[in-house]
Amino acid sequence: MENSWVVIRTFNRKEMEVGSFLKEKGLTYFIPMTYQEKLVGDEMKPRRILVPVIHNYVFLQKRCTDNTLREMLNECRVPLQLLRNKMDNKVSEISDKEMTDFRLLCDPDYAKTPVEFMDADEADAKPGKEVEVLHGQFAGVHGKLYKNGRQYWLIKTVGSLSVMLRISRWYCKVVDGNANR
Repeated sequence: MENSWVVIRTFNRKEMEVGSFLKEKGLTYFIPMTYQEKLVGDEMKPRRILVPVIHNYVFLQKRCTDNTLREMLNECRVPLQLLRNKMDNKVSEISDKEMTDFRLLCDPDYAKTPVEFMDADEADAKPGKEVEVLHGQFAGVHGKLYKNGRQYWLIKTVGSLSVMLRISRWYCKVVDGNANR
């Protein structure tokens, strides 16, 4: 049985506290992180530290029923909710393959190309074709190829968050010729 993932939304920048709670429970979770230069304590020189890319979202690997998951999450002291589909109000689930691709694209140590994060609605508004990456570190990843000026970007959306990174169009193959949006 393939594991799926769910998206937890919390409030007031409490994603790291939710992550600590999930870690205590022995659960697998993912918080997209990036490096930022920040002053820490009384230091005069900024340090490069990991910070959440987008606040209030935690991805959780689901290994139980929705009811069991809700009961377990109710034990968390931080207010949170599971994201739901707008159509049927069921808990939104993300396949393990989609999350693996998304986590790969969000790797903060991959610094060879600019990476941008945005919400899914903003990413959906960008025109592009559905592609599969054929070569390089991201081979096998599916996403949308978006052209901005002379640059090409791969956009991957999972839940309500999208990651966009520069890629060579020659590394991609269109998977659906009618996917112009």
